Amino acid sequence: MNRTRTPERVGDILSRLPKLSPDADTGAKPRGGSGPTQPCSPGPDRAPPADAREPPDAPASRYDFDLGEFPLFRLNKLAAGRSGREPLRYEDAITGRDGRPVRRSWAVHPGASGFGGPSTQVLLFDLLQLYAEQGARGSQIQFGTLRSLLARRGDRNPSKRDYDRLRRDFDVLRGYDIHCVNAFWDSARRAYADMNWRLFGSVFYFKAGPGADPGGQPFGFIEVSPVLQAAARSRGLYSLGFGRAFFYRLKPLEQRLAVYLAKQFTSQTLHRRFVRDLARVLPIEAGRDRDCRRILSGAADGLLRAALPALGSFRLTPSATGEWLAEFRRGTAPADPYSVPWRPAEALGPALAELVYRIVEAVGGEDDRVWWARCAERLGRGAVDRGLGLLKEARRNGAVRTPGGLLTKFFKDIAAEAGVALT
Repeated sequence: MNRTRTPERVGDILSRLPKLSPDADTGAKPRGGSGPTQPCSPGPDRAPPADAREPPDAPASRYDFDLGEFPLFRLNKLAAGRSGREPLRYEDAITGRDGRPVRRSWAVHPGASGFGGPSTQVLLFDLLQLYAEQGARGSQIQFGTLRSLLARRGDRNPSKRDYDRLRRDFDVLRGYDIHCVNAFWDSARRAYADMNWRLFGSVFYFKAGPGADPGGQPFGFIEVSPVLQAAARSRGLYSLGFGRAFFYRLKPLEQRLAVYLAKQFTSQTLHRRFVRDLARVLPIEAGRDRDCRRILSGAADGLLRAALPALGSFRLTPSATGEWLAEFRRGTAPADPYSVPWRPAEALGPALAELVYRIVEAVGGEDDRVWWARCAERLGRGAVDRGLGLLKEARRNGAVRTPGGLLTKFFKDIAAEAGVALT
């Protein structure tokens, strides 16, 4: 009998596990025949207004393979008789390593705070973006303050209700218990792996004093589960093909569909799936099939109106058996679909995180967080204080159109004086 000489951590095991799903289209194909197509959406008739477009240099957002593939949130009203505590379940069959069909399943059980909705979906998106910006390699996601998280979405004057909702969303994500069957293939053991796992561990908020509001100090972080760490380390986070501002403008189901399609379009030019299967993936929990089609069509048309780069066209068509198929044709293929910037999250300890937070607050945006972390780390506190002081003085003397660009100039000048290389 073969025995393992030493116990292995789950993170070590999962780092060797490739995703079971093949690159081919996982949706069902129509089995012959043709029929009327309704509705049909070939694409927007005209370009969206300039203020609704994503800036061409906006950094692409990132997402995790499994979290884009399987359901996590309840985004619409439940049918009568549902309590809202039932696990979200999804099952399908894919082609296994030996060419035979393999049934896989995904079930999400809620914790004490229940299931998340639209706001929880946005928080998960924000955390994954921060993780990518910090290198997607550490055991923590540094988010600073609750206010800085809300400011990422453009909310500069959050209310107490916003803060309460954000803290609840953290608890929802921490409480999720995900059960997977045949979700991974262990190439070393030549065996399929079943897993029960969680997304996140503890979350830490810091405050100035015992009676102060939590989350007021810029040191907040949440622990990433070993499974999610291993997934990001072994296969990376895939590119969504659009930036944060675009995501925030979408409606909740449009956000979810955009994330799902971006994952499919990393390897496919045409994605087809039965509407009933796709409804379970997103999920659309409508009581009637025609309501599922109506809700799905509304979300797809919304993405076309918003000019989602990856989506060229969408239509619904009946198959030979009478089941409706959703057909999505790719527009622009994503660039660098799975790469992430290398930036160890562990390096963003409390002292460095506080400097980066001050820089982000001064320039009014987090898109260059990786660059600011590099500047803070290589220059140190004294040089950062000096650069921020120069920026503050420049603002007193007149309008500064690009504070981030001016601060970069100051940092490079200071680095040159000290003989420090920033690039």
